[in-house]
Amino acid sequence: MQISFFLAKRYVKKHGYTTLICKLSRLACYSMALGTAILVCILSTMNGMEKLLSALFYSYTPTLKIEPRTSKTFVYDPKLKSKLMHLASVTNIVEVLEATALVRLQRQQTIVTIKGVSNNFPESDFYRNCRRMDAVTFWGDGKLQAAAGIRVAQCLQWAPDNNRVEVFYPKQGSHHLHQPYKRVTLEVNGLFSIARQIDSKYMITSIHFVEALTDGFHKRTYWEVVIKDTAALTSTQASIQRLLPDGYKVTNRDEQNETRRRAIFIERLCVSFIFALVLLLASLHIFFMLCMLILHKQKDIMILSSLGATPGQIGKVFFYSGLLVSLKGILYGLIIGWALCLLQQKFGIITFTKACNRTPYPIEMHRFDCLYTSIVTTLFSLLASLWPVKRAIQLARKSLGGANLKENVF
Repeated sequence: MQISFFLAKRYVKKHGYTTLICKLSRLACYSMALGTAILVCILSTMNGMEKLLSALFYSYTPTLKIEPRTSKTFVYDPKLKSKLMHLASVTNIVEVLEATALVRLQRQQTIVTIKGVSNNFPESDFYRNCRRMDAVTFWGDGKLQAAAGIRVAQCLQWAPDNNRVEVFYPKQGSHHLHQPYKRVTLEVNGLFSIARQIDSKYMITSIHFVEALTDGFHKRTYWEVVIKDTAALTSTQASIQRLLPDGYKVTNRDEQNETRRRAIFIERLCVSFIFALVLLLASLHIFFMLCMLILHKQKDIMILSSLGATPGQIGKVFFYSGLLVSLKGILYGLIIGWALCLLQQKFGIITFTKACNRTPYPIEMHRFDCLYTSIVTTLFSLLASLWPVKRAIQLARKSLGGANLKENVF
C-alpha cells in the first residue's frame, strides 16, 4: 500500500466525534450521499414515467411498419410480401389503407380517418392492445360494417339501434364538379378504445371498402409487421430493410414517435443536468473539508517534508482523503436511492392523487443511471479537490525549501 493512501485513510478515519475536521468530513460524506440518492431516485422516476408515456403513446403504433419514403401510398406487391413472410421472425403482415372522410349520423357529423384493414387484423398489435374491441365482422350478411372509436361514437351520438352512418369522400378529377363527393352508407356495429387521440379520430372497417371509396385498388398506406419476439427487433428490422426496394422504409415504434421520444429525452437531460448541479454544490463540502484539513495538518506536512516525502506525495495524501470521503458518500447514496426505489416499487408509497383510483408513481431502475451518477459525483469531487491539493503541494514545497535553507546555513 502506498504511504500516501495509508495516511489518507488515517486522516479520514474517525478519531472522535467532537473535532471540527471529523464533523466536516461527516457533513461532506452525508451531503454527497444525499445528492447521489436524490439523483438515483429522480432518474428512476424519469425512467418509469418514460415507460408509462410510451405505453400510452405507443400502444396504437405497430412494432414495425413498412411504408413508402415519399408518397402516401404504395401499390400492393404480393412477391415482396411473400419474401417478408419467409423471414423466421415474421409471423404475419397486416395490410392497412387509410382515408380521411366526413361521417354523418342524422344531424351529427365529424371528420374521421377510416382505417381499412385486411382479414388478419386480429393478429395486429393494434387489436391486441385495445382496451375494448367489439366483435365486428366487416362483411357481415353482405353488408359493410365498421367499428368506431368510442369518442367518435359519442360525437355522432351513436346507438346500437341507430348505427347507419353516411360517409362522404371527395371524388378525384375536375369532371366531378356537379357531384364532388361520393356518398356511401356504412353500418357501425361496434366500438373500440385504445387511446384518447385514436378513439376520437378513427373508424375501422374492411380494406376493400376503403379501396372502393378512394378508387385506390391494390394500394396500401402501410404494412404492419407482426413479429414473434421483440427482443430480436433490431435484427428483424435490418433483415426487412435489406429486402425492401429503395422507395420503402421500415420503422420501429421509437422512430414512428420520434417527436415524443425526443421531447422525453430532452426533459430527462434537463432534469439530469439540474440535479447534477445540486451534486456540484454538495461537492463544495469536500472543498471546505480539505481546506480545513490542510490547515490542521500543517505540522504534519512539515514533518513529512523533513522525512523525505516529495510535494507530489503529500498532495496525494489530501487528494486520496477527498476521494475516500466522496466514494463513501456515493456508496451510501446508491444504497439509499435503490432502497427507496424498491420500496416505491413494492408498496407504492407515493401515488397520483385521485379520489377513485390511486395509481403509484412508476419507478424503473437502470444500471446505467447508477454508473452515470457515480461518474458525475466522482468527477465533481475530484474538481473540488484540485485547489486544496494544489495548496498542500505549495506548502510542502515551502517546507522543503525552508529545510534546505537550514541545511545550507549549518
